[in-house]
Amino acid sequence: MYDIIVIGAGISGTSFAYKSSKFANTLLIEAQDYNTQIPERTNIYAEHNKPFIEELFWNDREIFPRDFIQLNYKSEQNDGLLHSKEFGAPLGKICHTEIFLKKLINRFKDNDGETKFNETVSKINHHQDFIELITNKGETIKAKTLILATGSRGFELQKSFGFETPDSFKGIYLNTFADEDLLDQNFTFQYMFHLNPNISMNGPFFFNIGKGRLSAGFLGNLESPSQLKDKLQRILQNYNKIQDFIKGITWDLNQVVVGDISKHPIKNMSKDRVLVLGEAAGLVTSFFYEGMLCGLASADIASKVIQSLLNNGSNFSKAELNNYDREVSKLLLEKYFRNGNACEYLFYKTNASTSKTIWDAYTDMLLKNKTVRQFVYDVLLIQDFTQYNTDNDRWVGEKLFGNLPIISKATLWPRFLKAMSF
Repeated sequence: MYDIIVIGAGISGTSFAYKSSKFANTLLIEAQDYNTQIPERTNIYAEHNKPFIEELFWNDREIFPRDFIQLNYKSEQNDGLLHSKEFGAPLGKICHTEIFLKKLINRFKDNDGETKFNETVSKINHHQDFIELITNKGETIKAKTLILATGSRGFELQKSFGFETPDSFKGIYLNTFADEDLLDQNFTFQYMFHLNPNISMNGPFFFNIGKGRLSAGFLGNLESPSQLKDKLQRILQNYNKIQDFIKGITWDLNQVVVGDISKHPIKNMSKDRVLVLGEAAGLVTSFFYEGMLCGLASADIASKVIQSLLNNGSNFSKAELNNYDREVSKLLLEKYFRNGNACEYLFYKTNASTSKTIWDAYTDMLLKNKTVRQFVYDVLLIQDFTQYNTDNDRWVGEKLFGNLPIISKATLWPRFLKAMSF
């Protein structure tokens, strides 16, 4: 019998498995064939991810080959640029995520952790003293505790335990490779977050620029996978606002990945002998839909909770595991998530014209107001989210309202007043 079984080898599952393998007999199960290839990803890791990543990984230039020095919060009217040189230190790092996952898995194996790749769980039986899993290959496996880190791909498993499932919608992602000199010529920034309601009313179109590679994508509406793929192709070929950035770059639309993106945390993330981590629990920041931080943070919290209970001979009851929920709420939900919730309400839960007006005003303010840039920078570098300053968000919200066209203020003040209450 294992101490812990982890289902899902994304960033939350793999990070948790590595940390738990230091003190527990751990099995990691992943439906994709990671023995053959881990899907290539380019992601932004703001400096606030650093507390949840060990130095041996954070300082590895294969995993993090370049610094994150400039972002572009882009509207149709402005390139809302924030450059780290204004404040003295990088905003974070750019991650080649498949390399990070591979090295986490290798370290996990070095600690005698076991893996089952290209396997799925067909059935789970929840006994009083253990959890029993039956795989698609007919194998029965037992463990004291179960960690669900399946992202948005394993909702049926968590439903079987009585967990809620987070809201979700479709997203599309495409990674491509390009000459580094060409990327440096085309992009002064490493991350672009672009709101355009004509692309989507649910989230941004984005670029992440790595070393010799970049990724693009957007969070969709209710389109089918084929419709999302067609729209991405039209954007890359015809959308004038981005053509200067992608001159000379080729894209293979056969490599697109379409999948569900989770949002909005579920109320309860623990039950007897079971925890839900990361995106599977809806731990993705509203508005920004940043999943890496929440995946890493929830994995770190869960590993500490499980280690303490193992040391004390626990029976892993919900009452004992509920400390995980409390710590997740304290670190992420009580303060940091409130900013994203307010922004989601302001920018997405409205009509296209209003969304454009507010986002244009924000990007203009970012360009012109150093204090706004300072507050954004502070959020990217904060090391303890329990110290997150929500007063700064309210100050920015007030300034943003003041930056709106006069004709818009009369109709939008109730929306801003409600956003301030989040």
